[in-house]
Amino acid sequence: MEEKTKEIHRTTTQSLSTSFHGDNKSDDDEVFSDHKYIPVDLTRDILMRLPAKSILRFRCVSKLWWSITTQQDFINSFAVRQSSIPRQRLLLTFNQDDTTQIFCSLPFDEKSITTYSDVKSFHFTPPIKGRYEYYRNSVHGLISFQNFTEVIIWNPTMKEHVTLSKPIDMSKYVVSFLGYDPTENTYKLLSLAEGLGCRDTYQKPQILTLGSQEAWRVTENSPLHYFKGFGYSINGVVYYEANISRKSVEIVIMSFDVRSEQFKSLQIPGDVVGSTLDNLIHESIMSYQGKLAWVCNNFDFIKIWVLQDADKQEWSYKDNIIPLPQRDLLRSATLKGATDSGEFIYLRTKLRFKDISAFYYDPVRKSVRSVKALEYDTFRRFYGSCNEPMYCLEPIPDHIESLMSLKDICSPFV
Repeated sequence: MEEKTKEIHRTTTQSLSTSFHGDNKSDDDEVFSDHKYIPVDLTRDILMRLPAKSILRFRCVSKLWWSITTQQDFINSFAVRQSSIPRQRLLLTFNQDDTTQIFCSLPFDEKSITTYSDVKSFHFTPPIKGRYEYYRNSVHGLISFQNFTEVIIWNPTMKEHVTLSKPIDMSKYVVSFLGYDPTENTYKLLSLAEGLGCRDTYQKPQILTLGSQEAWRVTENSPLHYFKGFGYSINGVVYYEANISRKSVEIVIMSFDVRSEQFKSLQIPGDVVGSTLDNLIHESIMSYQGKLAWVCNNFDFIKIWVLQDADKQEWSYKDNIIPLPQRDLLRSATLKGATDSGEFIYLRTKLRFKDISAFYYDPVRKSVRSVKALEYDTFRRFYGSCNEPMYCLEPIPDHIESLMSLKDICSPFV
């Protein structure tokens, strides 16, 4: 009986090893022969459901697993799956001194993070030290930074980054946005001249297609406009605030279709007039549940217009009055974005802060919940950083994990 048990254990172990390592040979066909191999399609489906960290680690298991998980179709399908499931964590970034940008992720639930192991689970290493500007947008798993002369594209999941030069024939005041075309699976950079400090003559935007072995090229169909403020890449379109002339105060929303490379202007919806210092209204674009939104808010209300049809410029409107008790909780914070479920994300407005935390306002339940992470001293001890305080906390709410290697999409030509 004991020998038979050992035989079953040996055969089962060998069968699993054979299945997972992609070896089609076996020395024993007598026990569990019908369950010897896991079909490749099933193996692919199982791997697809794992976190990115596990997939990267399991690439070392066998040549078969390496082949499955490095195929472009698997990488694309993994990103699509990540985009379709509710996000469990909020990616945050902040400065710790004049040269260091730090990233961490905060769970959406109300669990309080207090241990070193919890810190390790949500800490990301920044791609490079230095003073760079960035925008609160993750584009299909990639994040971009920029200074006056270059753009850094970073994949936090793969821990890879590349540095690309900005167009050398444009003025010093140039902003670059990363866009993604889901149809062609293509990333592009769009560079725009800012109205402040630019040359007298209008400078047409320039485009760089990543991985195409091409240089920056000038767009010929761009209407005259100057970049003004925030920008977001949403479903294959880059949206940003702009002025229609260098001296104009009129603001429009410009859209750039990444695939067709066509520009279009959208009128600001609503009729919100300026405010007093006691009732200050903040206005900006935002990504809201996968669509472009125009948001006007202060401590008392959140007015939101969501773009439903860009061709007809049709917007849906919702006026959210914040109840008094919740209003008091949010007075020390600023609206910074929204979750997949439609909760509004608030972060502390203080330039310097002592802990990493976020507030979430649910406009349906009219309730506020807070998620508090580590105190600064605890975070600093784990990270081994300097005594400089943390400041400028910002969210990147639409970030997903991506298995895309920057070696595959970034051309050495630029």
